[in-house]
Amino acid sequence: MRNYLRAEFYKVVRRKYLWITLAVALGMETFLFVGYALFHGDQAGMGFHTGWTNLIGLLSLGIPATLLTGDMVFANQNKNGTLKNEIAYGLSRGQVYWGKLLAQTGLSLMLCGAMLGYYLAGCWLLLGHDPVRDAQALALVGRCLASALPLWLGMQAMCCCMYFLFHSDLIGAVAAWGLLLGLPLILVIFGGLWHNTPVARLLEWAYRLMPAVLLDEVTNPRATWEVCVLAWGVGAAWWLGFTAIGLLGFRHKEIR
Repeated sequence: MRNYLRAEFYKVVRRKYLWITLAVALGMETFLFVGYALFHGDQAGMGFHTGWTNLIGLLSLGIPATLLTGDMVFANQNKNGTLKNEIAYGLSRGQVYWGKLLAQTGLSLMLCGAMLGYYLAGCWLLLGHDPVRDAQALALVGRCLASALPLWLGMQAMCCCMYFLFHSDLIGAVAAWGLLLGLPLILVIFGGLWHNTPVARLLEWAYRLMPAVLLDEVTNPRATWEVCVLAWGVGAAWWLGFTAIGLLGFRHKEIR
């Protein structure tokens, strides 16, 4: 498995797709903290704590990011016959699936760490400091990140599952996007149809447990650590559930 992961990362880092995406993300972050320093640095209350807490509003970008990192690792595996060749070479389907999932997850965590570290360094160097407010900002963003992480991982596992289940990368991405954003909308619509009924309450409960919906809740500055615990439970359920579905589906999938 170690050699397989090394090979996956070797392929990923040679794709311009990865570096262009990272450059665009870091460029946008540079625009933010340089803009804070140039145009708001002289305003009362504008300092590191404000620039750092503004990051919370960007955590929802982790939703489309799971699709991007999934595609970076899985890119054209079906079209190029890569999966078929790997199985023919003697790798088990379980090894292939776990290798792709771990590579996607590892890539996501490394990109996340790079972007967070860059933004933190930029805000720290260019913006003013208030020790008390800075500590509060670090704690607040830390809680939000701790709550968002399991949801991102759960969504990453779901994206990996969709890429493996479908023969087309595009259809897999559309299916993943539909589950992330379309399913909550469907729950709202049907909840409205069965208004004030046990079914509506069940659908409302299910709606709240959708990762994209819960992500909005955990990034609320007033959210508590209880919400963080809920996020870990939901993220673990999505990760385990879709990993099981993906493994089972891939074992029975005809590879073209």
